[in-house]
Amino acid sequence: MVYDFKKIETKWQSKWEKKKVFEVSPDAAGTKKKKKFYVLEMFPYPSAAGLHMGHALNYTIGDIYARFKRMQGMNVLYPMGYDAFGLPAENAAIKAGEHPRKYTENSIKNFVNQQHKLGLSYDWSKMIVTSKPEYYKWNQYFFLKLYEKGLIYRKKSPVNWCGKCETVLANEQVHGGCCWRHPETPVEIKQLEQWFIKTTNYADELLDKVDKLYWPERIKLMQKNWIGRSEGTEILFEIENSNKLSNVVIVHGCPSAEKAEYSQEKRTYDKHWIPWIKKKLEERKIKVFSPLMPEAWKADYYNWKKEFEKNKIDENSVLIGHSCGCAFLVRWLGDTKKKIKKLILVAPWKIAKSGNAPKDFYDYNIDLGIKDRVGEVIIFTANNEEADGKKSVKIFHDSLGGEIIELKNHGHYTIYDMGTGEFPELLNEIIGNEKWSIFTTRPDTIYGVTFMVVSAQHPRLMELVSNKQKKEVEKFLKKLKGVSEKQLEELDKEGVFTGSYAVNPVNNKKVPVYAGNFVVADYGSGMVMAVPAHDQRDYLFARKYNIEIKAVIQPREGEIDFTKESKAYTGEGWLINSDEFDEVESEKAKEEITKFLIKKKLGRKVVNFKLRDWLVSRQRYWGTPIPVVYCDKCGIIPIKESDLPIVLPEKVKFGKGNPLKTNEKWINVKCPSCNGKAKRETDTMDTFFDSSWYYLRYLDSENSKKPFEIDKVKYWMPVDQYIGGAEHATMHLIYARFFTKALRDLDLIPEIDEPFIKLFNQGLLHGADGQKMSKSLGNVINPLDIIKKYGADSLRLALMSLASPENDTLWDENVLVGSFKFLNKVYDYFQNVKIVKKSDAKIESKLNKIIKEMTNQIENFKYNLAIIKVRELFNSLPLETDRLVLEKGLKLLSLFCPHIAEEMWEKIGGVGLISSSEWPKVEEAKINESLEKQEQDVAKLVEDINHVVKIIKEREGKEVSKCWVYVLPNEKKNFVDSVDELKKRTGLDIKVYAVNDKDKYDPDGKSKKVKPGKPGIYLE
Repeated sequence: MVYDFKKIETKWQSKWEKKKVFEVSPDAAGTKKKKKFYVLEMFPYPSAAGLHMGHALNYTIGDIYARFKRMQGMNVLYPMGYDAFGLPAENAAIKAGEHPRKYTENSIKNFVNQQHKLGLSYDWSKMIVTSKPEYYKWNQYFFLKLYEKGLIYRKKSPVNWCGKCETVLANEQVHGGCCWRHPETPVEIKQLEQWFIKTTNYADELLDKVDKLYWPERIKLMQKNWIGRSEGTEILFEIENSNKLSNVVIVHGCPSAEKAEYSQEKRTYDKHWIPWIKKKLEERKIKVFSPLMPEAWKADYYNWKKEFEKNKIDENSVLIGHSCGCAFLVRWLGDTKKKIKKLILVAPWKIAKSGNAPKDFYDYNIDLGIKDRVGEVIIFTANNEEADGKKSVKIFHDSLGGEIIELKNHGHYTIYDMGTGEFPELLNEIIGNEKWSIFTTRPDTIYGVTFMVVSAQHPRLMELVSNKQKKEVEKFLKKLKGVSEKQLEELDKEGVFTGSYAVNPVNNKKVPVYAGNFVVADYGSGMVMAVPAHDQRDYLFARKYNIEIKAVIQPREGEIDFTKESKAYTGEGWLINSDEFDEVESEKAKEEITKFLIKKKLGRKVVNFKLRDWLVSRQRYWGTPIPVVYCDKCGIIPIKESDLPIVLPEKVKFGKGNPLKTNEKWINVKCPSCNGKAKRETDTMDTFFDSSWYYLRYLDSENSKKPFEIDKVKYWMPVDQYIGGAEHATMHLIYARFFTKALRDLDLIPEIDEPFIKLFNQGLLHGADGQKMSKSLGNVINPLDIIKKYGADSLRLALMSLASPENDTLWDENVLVGSFKFLNKVYDYFQNVKIVKKSDAKIESKLNKIIKEMTNQIENFKYNLAIIKVRELFNSLPLETDRLVLEKGLKLLSLFCPHIAEEMWEKIGGVGLISSSEWPKVEEAKINESLEKQEQDVAKLVEDINHVVKIIKEREGKEVSKCWVYVLPNEKKNFVDSVDELKKRTGLDIKVYAVNDKDKYDPDGKSKKVKPGKPGIYLE
């Protein structure tokens, strides 16, 4: 009879959907007594191409496990959703000439259709789509909560920038150092102010809890290495920059009406700390200008600008403002687009209603581009500054970034407030050589430092570059355009001298500072001390650039001669060339030198992590809008929760720059704080933000008032079994773990430390040619094409038969054909089977032993072994057996082939749906090991007979029709009872004799060689 899989699969998929078989709730009838079990696969990014065979493999693995746990009597949550935001969708939509929303919606429809056809038992009522406002509203809500808690901040970070597109490019969009859209346009590395999440706040907990997870060891190791905890010493190195100050210009604030300066005739501005600062700077031969601004009590920006521009301002100028003088300088820098070395704001003011200058002096938009043109921004404030002064500090800092220095009891930094005209802290910020905190695990080698290396991608690199070296550094940086951090690790270690020097704090020796391609900008301070004698990477670099190699550790045996050595000495030994620490054992020296540095206030013990804060800004359209605005008066202001979601505007232009910037109506809004003019943030969130909490939204996906109900989180979390690729070990899995801990500490979820208890990594499925499935290679196989030809059950069975699910494997069409033939055989069997009241003991034994073995195999994802057992069972079922055997056999098959199992279940009169039935229990008493032994002996004999028959045919060209078997007397009954099976499986006329039978036919004396468990065979 024909196995009409199309009709059968459509029928049961429709019934499952109509009866809502797989929908669950903690409150549903009959679930109170059930134990919950949450099965989850990493949700897919929906592409127009739809499911590929790797998806089908992954989701079948999860579906089998969910069905298994359901049949074990558990209340199983098994949801599905779509990770729908992201650059690929935006690029694909642009290429296809349609809006990303429409493109994504069509892709999701395609995915859902394919997943239905695979027979996946999802609870579709829980479905989520991250690009829908009802989902990303809660992204914005969590962003605000993290921001409120101080876990989100802004700082400069390097990005790939295409000047022609006027947009940031992902690493994969940079081809050969040029833009993917414009191959003739070189990509720049640009420092942009971006949003970061403080994942490093949880570095210790992320590391400490790894070993408690039931995850593959390699994934745990990858996470440990990614977090990278190391104990060491932080050492302060003073950096001498050869770029001297060209001048310092100080702009005073407004006087009050009571002051003498109010009089045009009497006023002077040699007041407060300005005279002291001028004197100290002039003693150091530094030019200082403090222009007297006209009519300061009614300051006019344009009159001030005219007076101020009498001073020469260049890239090496330091500008200092006090009070309203700060408001002037920031406006002037935005107006003129000037580049300067440093901007110092002292007690800055930008609140018109309480400032002495006219309103329009303060009411202007701060140009956010200033931070890209100013080398460094310092803001001085005081703990006892007025409220509006503190608010002004926030406005300037939100817009310009930089460092805030708060001094005690300095008020508004007047002589009256400070009690002195001396201001040494300001002097130090103007002229002091900057100290960089350098992290090292080898303080014992500090006397061997011969150079320093700063990251080529450090945001402050150009501050260290001298005018003389500027061209060389820029030439070097061009080589690194569009190179990702991962690619940097694979490049040859290269660098260029910056023109600056560092002072070694233990011996005051100056060493050159290089910019290098092998130092990570965000690790420690982004600069490392190089000891080429005792670090191989530093050694190779020093050899390449002819830098001194100074040995400071001598091996316990022998001496080092670096004129002959070809590598660094990295072992332990005794210190040499290390002043008072000579002859100290190197391990002990680590502690002693650290104590010495601490005493001198030049260092401290620290714990450092490779893990860096999470950059969540993306300068693109298709993502969650970041819920903040930039106000001219108030700075960065979060959107009110009641105004969420901030919905992506539909009308934007693609092709040049960030599309969001093309919708002026969406950008220009009113400030939630002062109701004045403001602009929306046009960066969107990294899509990893979406996937860091989606497992929580599944629990309450239709809730419009909350991201989820706490009671549902208490019931369902954590996820009991998570399934996905190992490639997500150090990104998604880190972020999701961080998110769970952060939400816990925000009291948004109960005390749950980890999101995923158990993790299973599926292997990769390659094409039959051994290569990754790819359109360009022409080896892609569409699951729908297979389903149309062979059916979903055949595909599911074949995918799970190829190899153990955790192993990489090759697609094999022969396995698929074999699976299809097997299911046809099962179908035919049920058309002909006769149901009797009792099965024989052998089948009962085999069935229960298989149930026992399969239960363990499914639990441990040994699906390929379980399928062998299923096949073994159905191949041995007699044409007459009882209903219970058939029902249990179908239950085992149903995990892999649910459609045909439901059809045959219905045919034999099974109660309800097999998908809702109970997993068969093992009846240990029915397992008869002797029967199992008998079956194994018969199987081995069949194998031996067929093997010998094949040899005779190949060597002698003879056909065999008869077989005589000789066994020990105590084994005869087992083989005699199995004669019919032997005949069936060999196609021969078989007779069985005991070796002591007098009437046996044995022309070659084969019976004389028989041993226990090894029958003799004679063929004719």
